[in-house]
Amino acid sequence: MKQIIYCLLLIGSLSASAQAPYTITLKKAANQPAPALQSFCIATSGNLWLLIGGRTNGFHGTAGSGASFPTSESNKKIWVVDIAANRSWSADIPSNLLYQLSATNIPFCQVGNTLYMIGGYGAGCAPDSCYQTFTQITTLDVQRVIAAVQNRQQLSNYIKTTNDSRMQVTGGYLTNLRSSFLLVMGQNYPGKYTQGAVGKYAEQIARFSIDNSGSQPVVTSYSTATTQQQYNGANQFHRRDYPSVTMVMPNDRTVGTAIFAGVFNKQGGPFVNPVYASPSGFGVSTVIDTFVQRYCMYDCATISAFNSANNQAYVSFIGGITDWTIDAQGNEVPGNAANFMPWFNRVSTIVRSTSGTQEYPQKSATLPGYIGANAAFVLAPNVPIFNGTTEVIDYSKLSGNTMIGWMYGGIEATAEQSNGFNPTNASSTIYEVWLQKN
Repeated sequence: MKQIIYCLLLIGSLSASAQAPYTITLKKAANQPAPALQSFCIATSGNLWLLIGGRTNGFHGTAGSGASFPTSESNKKIWVVDIAANRSWSADIPSNLLYQLSATNIPFCQVGNTLYMIGGYGAGCAPDSCYQTFTQITTLDVQRVIAAVQNRQQLSNYIKTTNDSRMQVTGGYLTNLRSSFLLVMGQNYPGKYTQGAVGKYAEQIARFSIDNSGSQPVVTSYSTATTQQQYNGANQFHRRDYPSVTMVMPNDRTVGTAIFAGVFNKQGGPFVNPVYASPSGFGVSTVIDTFVQRYCMYDCATISAFNSANNQAYVSFIGGITDWTIDAQGNEVPGNAANFMPWFNRVSTIVRSTSGTQEYPQKSATLPGYIGANAAFVLAPNVPIFNGTTEVIDYSKLSGNTMIGWMYGGIEATAEQSNGFNPTNASSTIYEVWLQKN
């Protein structure tokens, strides 16, 4: 499917005194009932969270002969967390689904009461051999699986799965817009994850429907969008492991998907131009922004909001991995070889309007640590949502300081650069996320 590409003109630049329209702060929640996980799938039903897949250890290594993603650290449980009652339950993944549902970086999204999970990376047999990117598409009845885990009942009756080679993607993003699914970029990585080896990048945005009415999910109306635009020698769609959100587009208030940063270009660094995608006719329309992003270049907990009063879209990134950093004096420091893509302990907010895009790192407030990478942001049930979306905060209806949700899990680092002396681990911490209007 031929793609439509528009280029946006970046107008203005970020001044030293400029700031975002709000400040994000984190506060450790009183209730801490969750397991330590990163790179997992999550669905919600009220105050109940359903957690599937991901890793129980920290950042993967690439050196040595051992597995970078050992099955001993795979999440082999399906978890239910009740944030309000401070309780959790777990059940073993059904044996016929164990390998895919204990994989990492599974593209997923929740539509109503159904959780859709596609692909993911992990071992396809024991012990720690035949690693692969899975071809499965799996759907779960969220409420029934939650009840089954809580009551120790059989799970298989509420889970459907099938194989489709077009779904063989990890490190991509799955979303549902206007009754169509978009599977955005990512890669197909074969074998054990090793230093210097690369997978086959999708370099596309796939649009399709899923018929989940029968005994197996079926993909229909499949098409793809591509681009020929380049950045540092690589195709602009040659991305994986990027932060992404549903965004209300300021120009016409249509709902699309925003893809930020991601790795790796041909010089080994991150991409810097956001990509906006939305269904259009029978295909996908995309916009490649000329704006250059500096902060939060890797998958992290991400917040999306829209302000109808001034037609601005806001996206805030909580920590993760960055390119530029902020030093102790509040100076913005560009990425360099001595501190290449370090862990980040701040929030950065991108503001997109009809006149351009700007970025505002929070210089006056740091996070409780080097947190946020591969974590999840979970909206609080009572937060106002912009009409036509399920996850974009209606900013005009907020006032003062509002607890908008929680950040959970992800990778917790102990220094900007991780090594044997500065280890990382999967986090079990739940933080309340507060938004204070400036």
